Amino acid sequence: MDMIRKLKIRKGFTVIEMVVVLVIISVILLAVVPLGQTATDSSRIANAIASIKAIQTASVEWASDNGGVYTGITFAKLAAGYLPAQFTAITTNPWNGDYTVNVDANNSQMLDIGLTAVPAIPAAKLTTALTKISALPPSYTASSQTWTTTLQ
Repeated sequence: MDMIRKLKIRKGFTVIEMVVVLVIISVILLAVVPLGQTATDSSRIANAIASIKAIQTASVEWASDNGGVYTGITFAKLAAGYLPAQFTAITTNPWNGDYTVNVDANNSQMLDIGLTAVPAIPAAKLTTALTKISALPPSYTASSQTWTTTLQ
């Protein structure tokens, strides 16, 4: 009878119960964390696409104000008067890299827009999303994590 009373009065959890609870929590976290990462990547890609389109529009305005050529264009010059207010000369892209804006080396009527520090998977998604507006297929250099598109 004393042993039955001891079993009914016990306090706390057994080790097995604690392990089961930890396994359940781990499974839930493993299911939820990747969803948050996917949402973050999607928002970064959307932000980058919007920024590239804003840079493209600002670049056309720049060329219009400068005799129809891109000569002398830089991201800092665009941020100083052609881009929306949220852009400054030190604005970073969604992956905390830089935006670069340069005249295309092969054609002065084209413009190269680059993003540095872009991981490979988002770079592939950017390429897919922006191929239609690019004059040349966007490129990605894995060693420097630099994504570049050429626009007219």
